[in-house]
Order: sequence, then structure tokens, then C-alpha cells
Amino acid sequence: MKEEKKFSVSGDGTWKKRGFKSLYGVTTLIGYYSGKVVDLVVKSSYCQGCTFWKNKTHTKEYEEWFEDHEENCLKNHEGSAGKMEVDSMIEIFSRSEEKFGVRYGNYIGDGNSKTFKAILELSPYGDELTVVKSECIGHVEKRMGPRLRNVRKEKKLSGRGKLTDKVVKKLTKYYGLSIQRNVNSVENMKKRDYGYFPKLEDLSPLLHKSIQKHLLPIYQDLSRDDLLKRCLGGHTQNANESSNLTIWRLAPKHLHSGLKIVEISAYIAAGIFNDGFSSILRIMNALDIVVGTNCRVFAETSDEARIVR
Repeated sequence: MKEEKKFSVSGDGTWKKRGFKSLYGVTTLIGYYSGKVVDLVVKSSYCQGCTFWKNKTHTKEYEEWFEDHEENCLKNHEGSAGKMEVDSMIEIFSRSEEKFGVRYGNYIGDGNSKTFKAILELSPYGDELTVVKSECIGHVEKRMGPRLRNVRKEKKLSGRGKLTDKVVKKLTKYYGLSIQRNVNSVENMKKRDYGYFPKLEDLSPLLHKSIQKHLLPIYQDLSRDDLLKRCLGGHTQNANESSNLTIWRLAPKHLHSGLKIVEISAYIAAGIFNDGFSSILRIMNALDIVVGTNCRVFAETSDEARIVR
């Protein structure tokens, strides 16, 4: 396998509803250097027809109905909503060589160990290539806040002169900066560069040993070499989050929509994300819809504005 056919990609899942009760989910894979969607999978754990016939599964009428329905069933996922991303990523990695003739050697994820663990267990490229993981540095930074707030609650460190929200935000921000500004060196990430930290007087309450002893294990855990090595290169999932927003602008989460609408929205969003509104003109052309001058001008103007942004 030639080196140029081993790509770095970032993957992320998004759901129609918040939480883990969503019936529909979309998982996209974006080429890290191209910044374009290279593959996507839409999962559904719901089919209206199957729900209607659920209590008639042992009848002859059901057997006759299911024979015609099986190929057109809208349900393509079993299990929890969270598992949609895991199953989708397995599907995407499994077909990369057959569909595109490429291998995804570096996977940039958000810390969801289940997804990457599933990729490793799949071993899509055998012994020839082991997929390695890079962390999204934005998500790594976000780990600090919850850890500090949890220890504040457990050890009763809230209140004036202790772990206030202001101090928690500053510690989180400067932990992130120590990574972002040293993406080429683990050792530099771990150095206590005061240029990246709040002023000493702002953190004076944290200098007391009664608080330091609770913070030390958090910093030790979030400064592990294996974690910081995965932050080298300064990779992010910003492109995935932008792509997700584009999908739900077309199929807003607060409005009901089924699998077909989510699928159409996901593929149109991928076209807009990759090539701008000119992709809409190509869709219209494929559907034999006449593209007028005003429509073409709107697409060109929107794409120019998008490039400027």
C-alpha cells in the first residue's frame, strides 16, 4: 500500500435528539487535510411499518407483509443510540478499500474509547496497517472542567477563596493553551510556562496544600505521556462539528422528521460542506429542474461569502 493512500481522518457522530434516546443518528468521516466529507452513514432504530405490525408477528398476514417489506425496512440499527456511532464507524472503515481504494491510518476522535476500540478489534487492514488514534485537543481541554467541578463537589471545595467557577474556567483554559501552543512537543506541553497560566495572585487560594492535594491527581492524570502524545499535531474535530450543524439546519432537531428526511439532509449537507451551494445546482440539474439566472447568482454569491468567512 502506497504511503499516499493512507489517510488521516476525523470521525464524529451526531443525533436527531440530544441524549441517548434518539431514533436517528448520522456519522461522518472527514479527510483531515482536505477538510471534506469522504464518507457518511445514517442509522435508524425505527420503522413505522415494523412498529405497526409488532403485535402480529406470529400471524400469516405478518409473514406475507414482511416478505415484501424486508428489503425496504427503514430500521437499520439494533441497540442504543450511542452505539450508532460505533457501528457506523465499523461500516465506514470496513468498506474504505473496496469503495475508495484507501486506508485510514490515523483516526482523530473525541475521546469515545468505545468507537476506537471497535476499530482496533475490527482490524480492517490486518497486520499490514494498525490504525492509530489522535485526540481532538478541544475535547481534551474540556476534560479538565468536569474533573475540577467533581472534586469540588466531593471534597467540598466550593466557596470564596477555593475552587470557584472563575478559577475552574481559568485552569481549564490554561491547561488547553499549554497543549495548543506546544503541539510539537510533549515535554513542552508538560512544562509550567507561566505565560500560559493565570496571574499568581488569581490562583493564590489554590496554593494552599489542603486544595493542592486534590488537584495534583487530576493534573497527573491529564498530563500522562500516552494522552499528550495523542495530542501531537494539534488535531481538532472542528470540521465535523461544522458539518453536523449543516445537517441540522436542514432538518432542525425540534421538528419531527423520519429517516428519509434525515438521509436527504445529511447528503445535501455533505455536498454543501464540500463544494458549497454549487452542489445544489448539480442536484437540481440531475432532477431536470431548470436552473435560472437568479438561482445561479445566489449560489455563486453564497459560495464567495462562504470562502471569505
